Amino acid sequence: MHLGQVNILRKQLSKLKEIISQKYRREVLSNLLSSEIYQLAKNNKKKTVTILDYGSGYNPILINQIIKKILIKSKKIKIKVYCFDDYSKDQLKKLNNSSKFSFRNIADLSKIKKKGFHITLIIDVIHHVGLEKVDKIKKIFLKLKKMSNFLIIKDHFEYGFLSNLLLIGMDFFSNYGDGTNIPKKYFTISSFEKFCEINKLTEIKRINDKKYYKWYWPIVNNEKLQFISVLK
Repeated sequence: MHLGQVNILRKQLSKLKEIISQKYRREVLSNLLSSEIYQLAKNNKKKTVTILDYGSGYNPILINQIIKKILIKSKKIKIKVYCFDDYSKDQLKKLNNSSKFSFRNIADLSKIKKKGFHITLIIDVIHHVGLEKVDKIKKIFLKLKKMSNFLIIKDHFEYGFLSNLLLIGMDFFSNYGDGTNIPKKYFTISSFEKFCEINKLTEIKRINDKKYYKWYWPIVNNEKLQFISVLK
């Protein structure tokens, strides 16, 4: 398959995933995340919440169109969002000209002052970094902890060979169209707890009982495969 065919396939997969699952998944996820952000803001008496979205991607629809709408319109909370990823100079120029959010390269994280953000979001990012890259992940979270009061992680749990295979298939369907790296390994419950221990994170709350897809997708709609963790 040559490059032109690969690009056509990726575009078609992107369209298909949007039609089949992404819109509904974003709605469920955004309501959950908005609720957690609201509670953290309320408990800490924050009228304006500064959010660092780590690994935002080129089109951060979730936080841009949905979370922002819920928090500002329904919850009456002001938010400032800073999106960090491996953006090129051209991408940064386009993104910062077309959005009210601030887009920055991940390399700029080292310039951020201590506790510069109230909340950091890490949404389906860690498994793409590579869970086997322990030192790299530790270095990332050392930075994120220093500049945030709270972290909210959304990721996956695997429970054996079949669930691992299913998650790889889901990731291929969801991310191949964007050219994103497809992982081979996901957290187990015990490895996530070890991850928290290594990175000196205290888990405040874990949400592991929500379905992110409609009822007619029973194979991928196992609530135990996905989790949200609120940490400090």
